[in-house]
Amino acid sequence: MTTENIDHSQKKAKLHFEHLLLKLYQFIQHENVPEKMDYYPLLEEMSVYYNLSAEELETRGFRKAYRRAVEGL
Repeated sequence: MTTENIDHSQKKAKLHFEHLLLKLYQFIQHENVPEKMDYYPLLEEMSVYYNLSAEELETRGFRKAYRRAVEGL
């Protein structure tokens, strides 16, 4: 197993709401296309980034992080 694989698996294992929130804030700062700010495109983007299914991300707090970061709730 390479160092890259270990880092990636550690990233998945320690992923929590706060990490999702921070990553969403970072993504929002760099994104200029309003359609990419919608829930499902962002969920897909984060799913690819973390190599997790949408369901796994939602159980780790993605919806709550999205609402706080994008909708300001």
